[in-house]
Amino acid sequence: MIYDVVVVGAGPVGCKTAELITKKGFKVLVLEEHPEVGAPVQCSGLVSHRIFKLSGASKDVIVNRVKGASFYCKENCVELKSKKTVYVIDREKFDKEMAEKSENSGAKIKTSTKFENYKKIKNYLDVKTNKGNFQTKILIGCDGPNSTVARAAKIKLPDNVLTGIQVTAEYNFDPDKVELWFGSKICPDFFGWVIPENEKFARVGLASSKKVAERFDNFIKIRLKGKIKFKNKLAGPIRYGLIENSISDNVILVGDAACHIKPFSGGGIIYSLIGAKFAAEACVKSLEEENYSSEFFKENYDNVWKNKLAWPIKKGLFMKNSIHSFSDWQLSLLFSMINVTKIKKLLEFTDMDLL
Repeated sequence: MIYDVVVVGAGPVGCKTAELITKKGFKVLVLEEHPEVGAPVQCSGLVSHRIFKLSGASKDVIVNRVKGASFYCKENCVELKSKKTVYVIDREKFDKEMAEKSENSGAKIKTSTKFENYKKIKNYLDVKTNKGNFQTKILIGCDGPNSTVARAAKIKLPDNVLTGIQVTAEYNFDPDKVELWFGSKICPDFFGWVIPENEKFARVGLASSKKVAERFDNFIKIRLKGKIKFKNKLAGPIRYGLIENSISDNVILVGDAACHIKPFSGGGIIYSLIGAKFAAEACVKSLEEENYSSEFFKENYDNVWKNKLAWPIKKGLFMKNSIHSFSDWQLSLLFSMINVTKIKKLLEFTDMDLL
């Protein structure tokens, strides 16, 4: 049996892409290396209002509704109110919902099945996994920031990589506000975060390109005064930047694998789901026209998603590089200036999906 599409990775983007393609009547197989969809969790779970329209998920995945954010640097703090609700979601539940929707549409999901490599045979690909080989016309890599599909297809990924660490901490928190902590004593190339689930628990984390464990421990001491109770510790890479090419013959990358990531904040769900829509449309057209060339996917997928997301990604890179070029006193001064100018009102209207 030759599948129309094999998707590597049963995260939200892989499942959404599979769902959209199977709804058009094509045979799709989704490969997931872990025994269970949604575990382990690799995300902070802070998303905008767009999540429900793009994913089709239910409101049952909501853990908390956040009304604003506090930005800290040294003794200065900028507090911004959000004009639209920001959601904290249960990522495991969200992922499982997305997988169920994909299966209900007709896609097949195989867990504990790890992609290893592929080779081209005539007009299809022979996909090698730890559970045997599968044949497909199109291979979609939704397998994260260190994509094995990208490596197999010889697609170069951006070199910018951070490592994030997060725990769910028990402490006293303001459930209405997300916290972002900047400065050289916290993290010189990113920030620390506190994302409240409620008054008692919050997701506390930090990302950096080096010394991440040391910086995370220091952030815990600064923000939570040292000893805390925590659960659900997770860690993983965040790769960001504008990928030069997200396609090859018979192969496309989507989501984290294609760096559909906001460089300033590291968030990826919204950009990835936007990418999933374009990927599905390109695959359907490819299957209908029986054209699986890199030239076809360049025109119908790579150029299309970049037309939507390249500018936000470039802008996010500029903002990230700019703010982390400031010294602590410059950043602290900037925060104090924002508090007494009309810039604060302007920032409150900023779309978080463009950061």
